[in-house]
Amino acid sequence: MQANSEETFMKQLSHILLTVILVCMGCSDKTAHYLMPSAPDYGEENAWYKELNVPQGDNNSTADVFYIAPTCVWDWHDSQGNTMHFEDVYNADQREALRPSLELAADIFAPTNNFYAPYYRQITLESWMEGEDTVEKRFPYAMSDVKRAFNHYLEHDNGGRPFILAGFSQGAKAVVELLKDMPADVHSRMVAAYVIGYNVSERTASYFKTIQAARDSIDTGVTVCYNSVASPEAVCPVLGEGSLCINPVNWKTDGSPAYLNDTVTVRVDTKQHVLLVEGFNPQQYYLPSLGSMFPVGNYHLQELTFYADCLRRNVEQRVRSYYRR
Repeated sequence: MQANSEETFMKQLSHILLTVILVCMGCSDKTAHYLMPSAPDYGEENAWYKELNVPQGDNNSTADVFYIAPTCVWDWHDSQGNTMHFEDVYNADQREALRPSLELAADIFAPTNNFYAPYYRQITLESWMEGEDTVEKRFPYAMSDVKRAFNHYLEHDNGGRPFILAGFSQGAKAVVELLKDMPADVHSRMVAAYVIGYNVSERTASYFKTIQAARDSIDTGVTVCYNSVASPEAVCPVLGEGSLCINPVNWKTDGSPAYLNDTVTVRVDTKQHVLLVEGFNPQQYYLPSLGSMFPVGNYHLQELTFYADCLRRNVEQRVRSYYRR
């Protein structure tokens, strides 16, 4: 009886192991067969968009900015006719597609700071439009480039200076991932992280000590996060629920309204953790080609332009606060 029991147990164990192997093979098949453009070499100047505005040495009023660009490219075809889901960082047309976003970010975050923005094999707009499952399968490839770029920046360019970490949309997702793995000694030099147009889940915020919600305009080492909508129903479905939100006009989290101009008010919805923007015509900012992600009333594409002056002033405030600290 004991021999039969042992034989049965071994058969069951073999069956379980085989099942695990097959499942792993299936997972591998889903993630390992993407055709990838050439990987960027971050030791080369053409792998970066840079604006160096600060002397490379001690300076008591400025910082570096490491910025990660949003999604700016669509699916495209290589010379063999294959559909590609990742940016080719050495393709002139695709680099040009990123240029307006990078110029805007440099103007906001680094008019007097050093600005470092790596070109990376970002996933395409179609990837996002296919939904969260597709994003989570493809994004790790893009993120591997971002991590290499950030490590290269720290080793070769930062020189121990304080820095701002910032990203918009896909770039903001990458900022969250960098924060998760950031060593304490590096985090101690971080003025702030700007997660614009993405979310930070409650679970992520509670688990990672390097992610602390910004509470005002001058706290440092914190994460600034917001998403703008005319109503909660217009939230982008890919983003899911977030737990961090601060008003970039009055830098409060309590829901008190702030005036962006004479006709537009902005306040935090403390239940949905989004910015409610009243006074714009939602139809004016609706883009039908991206309607599956950004319905009428979603202001994702304006997250930097609406608040450009507010963000520019705030970067200066937080840098000054960092040095006073």
